[in-house]
Amino acid sequence: MIMKYYVILLIFLIMRYNLQIVLFLLLSNVYAQPKLNIQLGTGFYSPNLIGMDSDSNSTIPKSNFLSNNLLLNWGIRYQIYPNIRAGYTQSHSIHLGKVGNSTYFRNIAYRSFSFETFYYAKERIEINFTLAPMLNKGSISLTSKSEVQDLNTLLTSYKDGSTIKLKSGGTMTKTWIGFASHMGVRYYISNLTSIEAKAGYYLSSYKETNWKLEGQKVTGPKMKIGKLPVLQLNVVFGL
Repeated sequence: MIMKYYVILLIFLIMRYNLQIVLFLLLSNVYAQPKLNIQLGTGFYSPNLIGMDSDSNSTIPKSNFLSNNLLLNWGIRYQIYPNIRAGYTQSHSIHLGKVGNSTYFRNIAYRSFSFETFYYAKERIEINFTLAPMLNKGSISLTSKSEVQDLNTLLTSYKDGSTIKLKSGGTMTKTWIGFASHMGVRYYISNLTSIEAKAGYYLSSYKETNWKLEGQKVTGPKMKIGKLPVLQLNVVFGL
């Protein structure tokens, strides 16, 4: 009985309105994901990391494609209008290694507050356009573990006999503003899963001055990341 009414309604819509418009609306609803979705993926770019790669700074642990050019992405988006999404996305460039006996960790976090428009070019294919102000953050840390003789002496007085190594070191950080723009293509595998490819730019206002280390201002690496082409490949899950 329900199917009968559905067929009657569909015939009415086709007679009352343009057939192409009706089919477009039906197919859009079939493959559109839920309003809330998350994305996980990777990206590729080619920054000039002066002072943050081993080619320009011999103190830095040896860098490679993974530490220089690979981005790790995650984000969340919500559909606030039939063809508009708002969201928050992070892309991380990470380098991990050793400097002497200390552990070196570097992270450049590109953080975007995105606004995205989209339309369905074909039954399973979506085209989208994204504009996003950014608040980025860089961090460099060195940590090591060493014995504290006075602490070990205190433990010995309690007849503990343990030798404890404590972590020491510091982290320098900096934030700067930027802007991102992307054009993307999303292919719907199902209502809950899709694959998305994006191409665009990161624009940054980064300068090497005014990094913070233990509350003090210090000079950081002279990275050249003012305008960076970026490619992204993400898997999108509807919630």
